[in-house]
Amino acid sequence: MSKRKMPGIAKLAMLAFLIYAAVTIVSLRSQIADKQAELDSLSLRVQEYEDANAALQEEMQNGISEEEISELARNELSYAEPGERVFVDTSSR
Repeated sequence: MSKRKMPGIAKLAMLAFLIYAAVTIVSLRSQIADKQAELDSLSLRVQEYEDANAALQEEMQNGISEEEISELARNELSYAEPGERVFVDTSSR
């Protein structure tokens, strides 16, 4: 049996392929890590939306109290009770 030597160009091609494969693997691992972080972030947002949705669902089922309606009217619509005076601080504007 005689051992054949691999030609220099074949060795060079093999080395180039191995370097390319290693760089590609490192690049893909980086992309996978980035996508995993993005997935984790999106999963957290989905959970937050689901929690908010469940709270709204519960609020719809239980109804809203007169106190909550009054508070919403005051805070969101700037309403006031009859005979009540509302003072607005304009010094910070």
